[in-house]
Amino acid sequence: MKKNVDFALAGRRGFAVVAGMVLAVGTAAAGASVAAAAPVTKTLSYTCQFPLIGDGQVSTDIAVTLPDSAAVGQPIEATDFSAAVSVPEETVNGFDVLGAATVEGTATVTAVVTDGAGAAQDVVLQDLPVPSTPIPESGPLVVTAAGPVPAVTPDAAGDATVAVAETFTSKLTPKKADGSDTALGTFDLTCTVDAGQDVVLGTVPVSEAAVAHRS
Repeated sequence: MKKNVDFALAGRRGFAVVAGMVLAVGTAAAGASVAAAAPVTKTLSYTCQFPLIGDGQVSTDIAVTLPDSAAVGQPIEATDFSAAVSVPEETVNGFDVLGAATVEGTATVTAVVTDGAGAAQDVVLQDLPVPSTPIPESGPLVVTAAGPVPAVTPDAAGDATVAVAETFTSKLTPKKADGSDTALGTFDLTCTVDAGQDVVLGTVPVSEAAVAHRS
């Protein structure tokens, strides 16, 4: 079961990182160099296509600090991003046979930032690191990811909306206790957000760019 949980965690962690990054990106697109507001948190569930065991659901808690405001044409970036992923033990029981002790890899996620004029930008965070994480003997596997997010520049005034894209992908490698690969090797994991959820992470008011006046 230990390997199983680890494997799920890997997928889960990738997901968390993906979701977290998306949120951070949204912030960047909507925010400006202004005093930051209180951290925003969001919990979303995804269904991932795990090898061997099939579809499994994971849950991710995302936290990020969004700017209070932004200005057209000024690049902005979210701060204090973190994502905690929790994978139910039963979701990964099928991986016990792998003998995995840890899991590691990378994740790629996309955020959708829609400006006040209705124009949407896809912001892709590619190959985010998924650090090696031990698999517990029992119970759910919880991992927290944190990192910087690329800046985004809003093109129109109005409320900029930041949302999570429909899917995220991960490339994961479960490892044995001696550091060697399992029989599964490295695999690709695709996770899709479960229907009926509000995928909007938040909105940030964007003002017109200030016009410089000559004296």
